[in-house]
Amino acid sequence: MNLRKSIKTALAQRDMSQKALAEKLGMRETSISQLAAQTSCTGATLQKLAEAFEMKVSEFVALGED
Repeated sequence: MNLRKSIKTALAQRDMSQKALAEKLGMRETSISQLAAQTSCTGATLQKLAEAFEMKVSEFVALGED
């Protein structure tokens, strides 16, 4: 899974900024950038991201697939 691609695609689909995502997650915008740069994350983080985009985890993960 490409976390950066999933986040970038979901942001574009929802016409949402990184700042808006950060606010939904209670994080700083720089934290979103750092998160997107990681090669992996916890299941809990995936769940939070999916919920922020109003998606199932499987749908969010699929956005990052090639």
